Amino acid sequence: MVNTKNFIVAFVVATLVAAGAVDATADTPALMPEKHLSMFKEHCFECHDGATKEANIDLENLSFDVSKDLATAGLWQKVLGSINSGEMPPEDVEPLGDSVKADFLEDLSQRMVTARQILSDSGGAITLRRLNRREYANTIESLLGVRPDVTTLPDDQATSGFDTVGSSLFFSSDQLEQYLATARATLELALTSKSPIKSKTVRIEPEVEYNPHYAAAAAAMRDIAARSNAFLSQSEKPASDFGLLDEYQARKQRTAEWLPQLEQYLARPETKSGITLIMTIKQGGMTKVKMPVLHENADGKYVIRLRAAMYPDAGERFHYLEFTSGYGTGRKLLGWRKVTAPLNRPEIIEFPIEHSPGQKQQVWIHQRSHQDRGDKNLATLDMRANGIGTPPGIWIDWAELIGPDPVPSRANHSASELLEKVELVTDAKLAKQFLHRFATLAFRGEEPAPEFINRLVDQYLGSLSKGESSVDALIGPMAVVLASPSFMYMVESTGDTSSPRLTGAELAVRLAYMLWSSPPDDQLQALARSGELLNPSVLKQQTARLLADDRADEFVRGFVFQWLQMERLDMFQFDGGDFPTFDNAVRANAREEIFETVHLMLKEKLPLGTLLKSDFVVVNDLMAGYYGISNVQGYHFRKVLVPSDSLRGGLLGTAAVLAMGSDGQRASAVERGAWVLRHLLNDPPPPAPPNVPQLSRLAGEVLSARELARAHQEQPQCTNCHRKIDPLGFGLENFNAAGLWRDKEIIGTGRQKAGKWQIEKVFDIDPSGRLPDGETFADYFAMRDAVARHTDDFAQGFTESLITYGLGRTYGFADHDLAKTIIDAAKPNNYQLSDFIDALVQSPTFQTK
Repeated sequence: MVNTKNFIVAFVVATLVAAGAVDATADTPALMPEKHLSMFKEHCFECHDGATKEANIDLENLSFDVSKDLATAGLWQKVLGSINSGEMPPEDVEPLGDSVKADFLEDLSQRMVTARQILSDSGGAITLRRLNRREYANTIESLLGVRPDVTTLPDDQATSGFDTVGSSLFFSSDQLEQYLATARATLELALTSKSPIKSKTVRIEPEVEYNPHYAAAAAAMRDIAARSNAFLSQSEKPASDFGLLDEYQARKQRTAEWLPQLEQYLARPETKSGITLIMTIKQGGMTKVKMPVLHENADGKYVIRLRAAMYPDAGERFHYLEFTSGYGTGRKLLGWRKVTAPLNRPEIIEFPIEHSPGQKQQVWIHQRSHQDRGDKNLATLDMRANGIGTPPGIWIDWAELIGPDPVPSRANHSASELLEKVELVTDAKLAKQFLHRFATLAFRGEEPAPEFINRLVDQYLGSLSKGESSVDALIGPMAVVLASPSFMYMVESTGDTSSPRLTGAELAVRLAYMLWSSPPDDQLQALARSGELLNPSVLKQQTARLLADDRADEFVRGFVFQWLQMERLDMFQFDGGDFPTFDNAVRANAREEIFETVHLMLKEKLPLGTLLKSDFVVVNDLMAGYYGISNVQGYHFRKVLVPSDSLRGGLLGTAAVLAMGSDGQRASAVERGAWVLRHLLNDPPPPAPPNVPQLSRLAGEVLSARELARAHQEQPQCTNCHRKIDPLGFGLENFNAAGLWRDKEIIGTGRQKAGKWQIEKVFDIDPSGRLPDGETFADYFAMRDAVARHTDDFAQGFTESLITYGLGRTYGFADHDLAKTIIDAAKPNNYQLSDFIDALVQSPTFQTK
């Protein structure tokens, strides 16, 4: 199918030549010959003249000189790609003759090479940028050993989808106070001495802590129901005589519909010696065990230890404990543990947590949840079915909180040594030495200016004169260091400023922030100072070392999350009534599945194509249960082989990708198709045109996905995009919005109550479609195979994103040769992930300011 944007480029270029906008006879080595004008006239003018501007793209200023600027060359690159791929001209336009096409491609290819040479010196500059939120938090932690609270700091406005792109990382003067306040608060936590807290064990006995309250709640329900019925059975006395507000309250409370659930709970013999985890609207949504509150000065490592068993008749989802934390509003998901022991042989389960200094939190233990009305809807549906409610899944005998144990400092070795000496600072001379050393560490090895240190010492002395202790007096100057440009920005201006190449220190910083999102460690800095890091073999060894380090998790999460646009996974709420198994646990672990898959690929040196199709998945017990994969035990992620006919194995079969291709209610062929084009085939569709008319004539009608797509294609401004996007999305139509297989498309209509639709319409699913190059497929499996054959396209898109992330600027035309070099280096080893990274790091571009 035609790529609209690429198609218009070709037309406008020809139009400009015809209109005299370019001089076709000028002595410009990258100028396209005028003879190709006839091709554009014959194949392009009808739809893409200046008046029509189909797809709302106006390129009237496009020059026929391919080397005019980066934007012009970039558009010509797209023209070349679309003709090479067969997307242009479209099917409903007379095809190009073989000789015409070959002649045009030869001329354009030659001009592209020339244009790259002309523009190579003027493009690809790496923008000076500030640390993004992730990097700022990691850098502060590496210096102080305490992680700062960055929630009040400015958001990172990602450009090209990445928070490392310098052009979007602004810093204004009014934000300085926010950074100063954050730095000061973190310094106070790091430098204020406190008495160590002795580790202890606190046990919660749920039958003592909670069951009396549940019994009182049941008694209250019985009482108000009795009073309501007594009032409604007579007419002489007012509601107030029965302790009621009015008749409305009496009618609402007379049935006490949740009372049977509480009564059954209290009647269970196991609740005499523990707590049964159930959903109950009257008690805050669910029964739970609340651990003791951890206060601001109780930081350290803790272990939650409990004795539990499961009810075998409950669904597997209810055999998982969910651990959440918070204080006040909002809960943070900590993790899950599956309970497998029966009631007659309970098991001991341990769950480690870490409590950060300066925070206040309380951990709750409860069953897996949606934490929305979905839980209530499910409980209501079960209550209507059995008269009681959702059966219990887990029984907890007791729970203990053990700790705290000290947390090893996360400050790097040099910073830890310095901070240990802070209390030895007693005068201006020692303060000057201390602040000079601290600033040098904070500035990642760069020497601070003497006048800057002198001003910090003056601030220190001023605080001392006001009666502050020496340690407290240091906090202000140190906060200034942590809010100064040399700390906040990735400065690359030291050494020989006449040379564009990075110094060893600058290269160490760029490498560490790419792979760790934090400063270089002592080993990397030592190699930088000695000059050895500039040796390609040493640089290669260090790249491998950094990738093998646990801190490379920052690269995997930071890059992969943004590359695959995984923020969509959190955009929509999946109603528990419609998607009972797609809860908080699945959403979080589905995201983790992709990260852990990439980790495994790096560790085992697996090819990039593994993400397109593989004979294994990387799952834990929770995700295996969701996918219906048996014999996976334990919460840790591991490689699990799957048969050739498995739905899973590759990104297209992951719950995360499939859920992202929905709106939380219905699967979206458009979102899924566009995602495949953008991230797997490196053929992103153009943005949707503005002011797309609503399909008002279909208001109130319930249509299948195919019918909706056909309706959209009736709109002229929608046709071209949908013809390319939708056929790919249809290949995934057998997966519902939550990524589970279905044989029919079922759409609920009418009034929804407690997760149940009044009417459901059923449609057959047609999963056939085709790729942009015209290859057709009959179903999901054939589509996955077809996409997997486009590994080269996938590698190109991956490389472009890696360049953007690693260099901190948007991939552009000038990066074509760099991308080709990286791909050529990775291809002989079947596109191993580490080869892409190593080739980028070894490139002159990465090592240039």
